[in-house]
Amino acid sequence: MALRPLTLNIISDSICPFCYLGYKQITLAIQQAQKENLPLEFQLRFKPFLLDPSLALDKPVNKRERLSSKFGASRVEGIERQMIARGKEVGIQFSFGGSMRQTTDSHRLIEKAYQVGGQAKQRAVVEALFAGYFEHEKDVGDHAFLAECAANAGVLTKEDALVFLASNELKDNVGKDIKEAMQLGVEGVPFVILDNKYAVSGAQGTETFLGIFRKIASGKKLAVESDEGDVC
Repeated sequence: MALRPLTLNIISDSICPFCYLGYKQITLAIQQAQKENLPLEFQLRFKPFLLDPSLALDKPVNKRERLSSKFGASRVEGIERQMIARGKEVGIQFSFGGSMRQTTDSHRLIEKAYQVGGQAKQRAVVEALFAGYFEHEKDVGDHAFLAECAANAGVLTKEDALVFLASNELKDNVGKDIKEAMQLGVEGVPFVILDNKYAVSGAQGTETFLGIFRKIASGKKLAVESDEGDVC
């Protein structure tokens, strides 16, 4: 049986915990869909979003201090407890220490990975960035860490990655994609667009995504776009 291509454009940011959670949920849903032999060929592509454009590119700030100043320390503590519990359900060991900064360079690398090796290389880089930032307290704006991710994913050597990151290559592409997301009305991420027709906003859960895949595989029309769920 020929497989029906199903595109998923995943608009996300490298510092969004719900984006990591949502990606894990999508991954688990895809794995289950494949076990069920749903006649779908999943084509994933990550698109950029900036949760906090005011962050500096060249100067990291303490993650907890930054978030506490924006949302309040008690609220941040509550979100951390919630995310740690939910992360364990899908194999994420959230750790919220470390630093953060603006994510344009990580998005440039994510786009570079797609250009070099399609969704396989892009997903490898995205997974390394998410795991590094959310589980090992790495700085996703640090060029040394980004270069390590690029090399481990087979996208570029560390040396070539550092040259790429020091340039402005793909900066305009990333800026254009961010602008397009805003024009679509995206205000929070993750935001998933399926077949350029249907939108799912937020980390909806593995069963929700699997249900969508089943409907598409059976030829059923999806209802209106979903606008509920966990978004940054």
